[in-house]
Parts: sequence; structure tokens; C-alpha cells
Amino acid sequence: MFGLSSPWIMHEGEVVPAHIVLSHGEQLDRLRLAVPEAAEFAVVAGDPSLDRLIASKPLRETYRQGFGLTSAQRLVLVSSTWGENSLYGTDPELIRRLAHALPIDSYRIAVALHPNVHEGHSRWQVARWLNACTRAGVLVLPHEDLWRQAILASDVVLGDHGSVTFYAAAAGKPVLLAAAPHADLDPRSPVHQLVTTAPRFDPAADAGQQFDRAVAGHDPARYLPITELATDLPGKAATALRELCYRALDLAPPAHPAPLHVLPVPELPIPLPRAQLTRAEAVRRTEKALVVRIARHAVDTLYDPTWSAEPAQLVVHVGEPDATLLELADVVVHDNPRDAGRWLTETLHALPGCTIAAAGLPDGSWLAGDTTALVKITAVQGDPHALASVVGELRTEPGAPFPDEVTVTTDSGATVASARFTRLR
Repeated sequence: MFGLSSPWIMHEGEVVPAHIVLSHGEQLDRLRLAVPEAAEFAVVAGDPSLDRLIASKPLRETYRQGFGLTSAQRLVLVSSTWGENSLYGTDPELIRRLAHALPIDSYRIAVALHPNVHEGHSRWQVARWLNACTRAGVLVLPHEDLWRQAILASDVVLGDHGSVTFYAAAAGKPVLLAAAPHADLDPRSPVHQLVTTAPRFDPAADAGQQFDRAVAGHDPARYLPITELATDLPGKAATALRELCYRALDLAPPAHPAPLHVLPVPELPIPLPRAQLTRAEAVRRTEKALVVRIARHAVDTLYDPTWSAEPAQLVVHVGEPDATLLELADVVVHDNPRDAGRWLTETLHALPGCTIAAAGLPDGSWLAGDTTALVKITAVQGDPHALASVVGELRTEPGAPFPDEVTVTTDSGATVASARFTRLR
């Protein structure tokens, strides 16, 4: 961790900092071995970031809803430090492959990249690299500080030798390693112990099965002997650091206790997949009610040969920039056209291969149909795009009975959406 040549510790034989703040005594032991002269300047003051993370654990569901997760979705947090040996450095296409491999209604992906990735390449460039991921519904965290809320909201963390992976393990999360370069780490450090202990992620194997196994078989205390080395003062770092700062300024600290703040609630625009392949199957139907089971994947699955053997609808949002996908669309959706009726008519005319157009209305209801049948969808709960898929899959001849109530579920039985359908023509 520390080296004799570290310019921030030693310069021309003199210790540079007035105080070297450490979180645990094991770091002090390593400092004594690496730079003996600096040991007397060291102060063990705990880890304020870990303290806030642990204190915020009761707000897990708050953060999950802030990230737009449903109760049926597992959040996979993909974390990468910087450098060529990092997760993103060794396999920059991994995130995109995950986005297209995992079912949309069962998984969401959030990405936390080390700030040095943005500093080294620019935020604009990184955003361009991850544009396909964002279009597939991946949430690329816009602020570095959100990694802690993402850890708490997550169900499994896919990382490398970076600190976010270690903090996730300390918070009791299951972790898988997509990169773990032992040579980059001090062999005596807790991080080295973690990367030699945590299971590896196999990019050639089924990602969903690996995440499911990691969650099902995880013991939250599994890494406790390692992660206990993160801090010697759990929950007390704010107090220790405040005392150090006031002592350095030769001032008396305030009489009131140092506050420990929970993490703020994220308020983010949640990206939704702009194009997706959907399979829909009626599983229960009565005269007035219909239950449909769907499976949805992001659009790159279109080029997966395992999908080509079975029928599927291509559902494309008007915000998808790929003209080829628009031309191939079976269902086209628009969340807020100014004139929904005219938009449906003109869009179906302009795209003869499209069987259904669906448009959102200002009151939250939807219109969906083709040139012969039109359905109004009201009392919408959940994802209206899934309901549009049902219209596309189960449309009937003019005048034929149509269910009043429709519920869309996943293979696991979780509800994706529900609404009332009223046939207008």
C-alpha cells in the first residue's frame, strides 16, 4: 500500500503530511514496515464512508425505488476501478453483453466506474462508449457518490479489485469478480484477501444462473473476517476525524456528538430499453380477464440464434435511433405524442411492417391498435410497454370479444403490468 518512493509521504528524507489518517490498525502495521519514519504521524480514525454505508442499510427499499426497481427485479451492480487490469479495462463489452443476456423484467444493471476512468478519457467519451448500454436500460451512475446507494439497493455485485467491491462485501452483499489482478495489490492487504477468496465470474457461462447461484448460496457474514479489517472504529469515524481536525487547529471540538448522516435518496431519470424482443403467451383467460406471461430481452438478442427459432415481437420506442430497428418493428410505442390518434394512423401507414402502434395520453391512459382495431388502455399499473406487447400478440378480428382486464406476468409469476382494456373499434 505504501512505498518508500511515495512523494506524498516522504520528500528529501522528511515526512510530508502532518497526519496520516488510517482506518484500521493493520494499515499502521504495514506503514511501519514500508515507511517507519511515518508511523508516528499516523492516526487510526475509522472509515466514514463505510460508517455511512452501514448506517443507511435500513433504507435499502428507499434506494431501490430511487433506482426504479420493481419488487421482482434483481439489481446487478457492475463496478470497475481504473486501469488496464480493471473490469472495464479488460472487457469493455461485458456490460453490454450482460444487458442483452439478462431478462428485462428480472434484472436491472447499474454501473459504477471509478472517477479516473472519466478523468482519463472524458465524460463525453465514456458516455459514447456506454451509449448502447444506456439504450438497453443500463443505469450508468451519473455521480460517483451514488455507488454506496447502489450497493445497498443491489442484490449482487460484479466487480474487480476496486474499493467498491470491498465495500459491497463489507455490507454483506454477494460479490463475483470479473477481474482480480493479484499483482496490483499488496499481498498483506484485506483487498488482496478478498480477491483471492471471492468467486470468479465466467463470461462464457450463463450470467443469470451465476447471479442466481451467488444470491441463493450467499452468507452475509462470509467475508466478515476480511472486511472487519476495514475499520477499527465502526460507526465512530465522524467523531474521531472531527477530534483530529479540531486538535490540528488547536480548537476545542463542539460539545454535541458528531452526526452520522445516512445517504441521500437518489433522484434519477431511469433509462428504459428503447427496443426489446418480447414473447407473450396467454396463460389464463376468462370471458373478461386475461393473464399473459411475457419474456423480454434487449434488442441485441435479435442477433442471438437461440431467439431466431421462436416467434417474438420486436417492440421499438420512437426514441431508438437505429433506423433498421424501426423498419423491423412489430410494435412501435410513443409515450407522449401531441395528437395520439393522428400519430397512430400516420405511423402505421409509414411503417407497413408494423402491426401495432401504441401511444400514451396525458391522463396516463394509452391507445393501441392497428388499422382495423383500436384499444384504450386505462387504470395502468406498471410498464405500459408490456401492455402494448399484449395488444400486438393477442389482437383479434373486428368485433371479436376482447378481455376487459389484462395482467402481464413474468415466468416467476411477478406482475409486470395490469390495466383495463376497452375496445373502441
